[in-house]
Amino acid sequence: MIEWYDPAGVEDEAGFGYLVARARAALGRDEGGQAVRLLVAALRQAHVREDEYARAAALLRDAYAGLGRYREALTVEWYRTGAQPGRAPVAEGLLRRALPSDQARTLLLTGEVRRAAEAFESAGLLVRAAIAFEQSREWGQARALWSRLAQSLCAAPSDLYAAALAQFNLFRTSHLAGDARAARAASVAATHLLEEAADRLETSGLRERAFDCYQVLISIGRQTGVFEHVLEGYVNILRILQEDHLRYYALQTYEEAVIAARNEGEFVAAATLAREMAAYARKQGEPAVANYATMAEASLWQGVAKASGERGAPPSLVENALLAAVASLGELGQYRSVGALYTRLGELAAEERRRTHYARAGRRYADAHDERVDAQPLPAHLRHEAGFPDVWHVDLIEWEQQGSAAEACADVLLEPGPSADVTRRRALVGRLVALSAEADPSSGRAALLVCGALEHLELYGILAPLEALARRPEAEVRAAALKALSRFLYKRTFVTVRAGLADESPEVVRAATSALEQLRFPHAFDPLARVYREATRPEVRHAALRALGRIELVEAAELLVGVLAFGAADDRRVVVQTLKESRGRVFVEVANAALGETNATARGAIREILNARGIAPERAPGGGAN
Repeated sequence: MIEWYDPAGVEDEAGFGYLVARARAALGRDEGGQAVRLLVAALRQAHVREDEYARAAALLRDAYAGLGRYREALTVEWYRTGAQPGRAPVAEGLLRRALPSDQARTLLLTGEVRRAAEAFESAGLLVRAAIAFEQSREWGQARALWSRLAQSLCAAPSDLYAAALAQFNLFRTSHLAGDARAARAASVAATHLLEEAADRLETSGLRERAFDCYQVLISIGRQTGVFEHVLEGYVNILRILQEDHLRYYALQTYEEAVIAARNEGEFVAAATLAREMAAYARKQGEPAVANYATMAEASLWQGVAKASGERGAPPSLVENALLAAVASLGELGQYRSVGALYTRLGELAAEERRRTHYARAGRRYADAHDERVDAQPLPAHLRHEAGFPDVWHVDLIEWEQQGSAAEACADVLLEPGPSADVTRRRALVGRLVALSAEADPSSGRAALLVCGALEHLELYGILAPLEALARRPEAEVRAAALKALSRFLYKRTFVTVRAGLADESPEVVRAATSALEQLRFPHAFDPLARVYREATRPEVRHAALRALGRIELVEAAELLVGVLAFGAADDRRVVVQTLKESRGRVFVEVANAALGETNATARGAIREILNARGIAPERAPGGGAN
């Protein structure tokens, strides 16, 4: 019945109201299939008023029920309830006829979590069932399911990441169930699997999944009290954030890491992280944050000195910590505080020569003052307050769904909270199309319609279905999936796009090349630069260069200046044309700084670009945003 969802010849002929009126007439003639076709076409128009949309959805539900299409009817009912858990009356007739997995989702919606968990388990959905048992605080049942899943995944570890997450969930629920021995064993297994999985994921280009591994490692360290795991996780997360040029995320994470180390009494690690934070903040043009970090470093070194003295450590350790604090305070002109520390150093039980030296230094600063310093943490408006998702649940759900578009759309449709109506409406249509397509998995036409239905959702959770569609045997479907992915601005998208660039079908390669040019966002720099350097086809290199030319990032501008200086002639032409049309300011600043250092070819190209944008090279203050 995929023809019900083909918009050709329906959507363009009339507006929402006319389509609904025709659907009513079709229902009056007992033409349920035609009514479905017209109503789905109407519901694709996602920007109509809610009261009108809800009435059309009610008609569609009744049309599906009349045709015996109960999964689709229940899906429309989910939309009509508005995803309000515990306050969602659902027709009992629809619920009785639903599949166990759909029954379970509906029971969650109506607040019957325990029954939902049992329904998920009967459907063989162990991840969903275990999560539902956790929601009902039945830790023993949840632990049993996580144990089953972990055993099966670890028996043939084709997916180390999923196995690691299953072990982590086993650790969590064992701990909550009071089984310390099982929790300890699961935490050790999870740690080893996470470290191995992170290495493999980074090697294969899935750095955001490696990031998730390190996030879980931090959680293990916090819950087991093993600070080494916390530190390993933070160090690697900071590395990835900096490589991805997410500077505000990195600075906020530095703060979190410093606080975590300080709270654990790991003052040396905290001081070291604070110093790294200061250096990074200065490099990113955030002097107030850098000063804040340096002040924190000085305080932490004094904490090291105090803790060392209290535990009877050798005086040399106390002395070295205080000297490190002196260096930090001296960087900020805190000379009165420096003098006080020298006085303390002079009182240490060290050799006479050093005591005399420190006392003399302290007297030199007797009349000094601390300079006023602008030292502030990262401002609130630059912080990311949402936090990281519970990947140990979210990513295992994705693994269990195996790229099902119907299930991914159901997740969006049923997500409680402030989801935009337009997003839920697109998810509704996406699930309806996907349900019909998954009933006929060999149909290329059906797969094409799913690609079109998913294209405008643009949510991370929709990546897996599009990745699965991009692996279909039909070249036209792979091309359509890549076209859809061009709207999904995530680093993970590049994995599928790079595969498309190497496809045997010219149609797919063209779609991948077009998608590549649209993926222009700051942390796309690394994969775009890699594609440019490795590509053998000129059109692929040029697409990467056009995308890089639209990224407001110093590293991207420096790469483009390098192309202007040393690149092939056709590459230089593409860069010049792209930058003439750009309005970004970063290239202007980098290019002006390079004018006196680069070769004549690049100087001529830079002047041509700046002149085309009405900027005198000797001034070149920059323009607006892209």
